[in-house]
Amino acid sequence: MDEASRLLDGDLTAAELTALLKRLEHDADLRDEVSVQQLIRDGLAGLRAPDDGYSLRILARVRRARMDGT
Repeated sequence: MDEASRLLDGDLTAAELTALLKRLEHDADLRDEVSVQQLIRDGLAGLRAPDDGYSLRILARVRRARMDGT
């Protein structure tokens, strides 16, 4: 299971959580992964939240990354 999933599932130890939160400060790709996974989970759960275009920007970034092959 990847770190983003483990974070959202609450499956990290205190030490792992501390290390991951420190990484999130500097790793935009990891922040995006956590955001995308949370959006997917919310959607699957039927949750809707007010959005100022944030999800659309994330989806556009994911699409660009797929097109670039990354």
